[in-house]
Amino acid sequence: MGLRMPDVNDFTFTPLRKNMFSSRSGTKTSPLAIVILVLGSLAALAPSASAGKPPKSIAVLDSLTGGSTISQGSVVYVDFWASWCVPCRRSFPWMMDLLGKYRDKGLQVVTINLDRDQAAARKFLAGTNASLPVVYDSEGGLAKLYGLEVMPTSFVYARDGSLKLCREGFDPKETESVEQLIRTLIEEKPTK
Repeated sequence: MGLRMPDVNDFTFTPLRKNMFSSRSGTKTSPLAIVILVLGSLAALAPSASAGKPPKSIAVLDSLTGGSTISQGSVVYVDFWASWCVPCRRSFPWMMDLLGKYRDKGLQVVTINLDRDQAAARKFLAGTNASLPVVYDSEGGLAKLYGLEVMPTSFVYARDGSLKLCREGFDPKETESVEQLIRTLIEEKPTK
């Protein structure tokens, strides 16, 4: 039994800095370039002293998006994504299911798209049949504020607006624990 080179789909994240599947002109990337990008991606998993820290309060995001994005007293799942991110494509059905289960109990899902071209984001959304609210961050200001290095990256905020979870990548094996946290936060009574 020999070693198998990892397939791009084996990973639960996509580095934020590069589109691993095509160049800007849309041409296919060579297999060697993909291997180099994959190895670079693994290096990106190492702790970084320069990484930003996400805001500890959802109020920061709400104020930066015009003050009408977040419903006060909600448990909020914030997800950063891009159209070129393969794991992002896998996370959208789960987020739709999550919202369907818990919307009436106080869950809000907010997605933040980092594509420079909103048409690419709209095409992605049409392909996933997603009907989630989208904040467009084509200049990357919110991504920088949150210190993103991996796509997707998600955050869970409690009803009081405090940050409870930061999760890089999307791994279906972790969805139950994230959902359990959300259920626990939903059951907590809002503080006044």
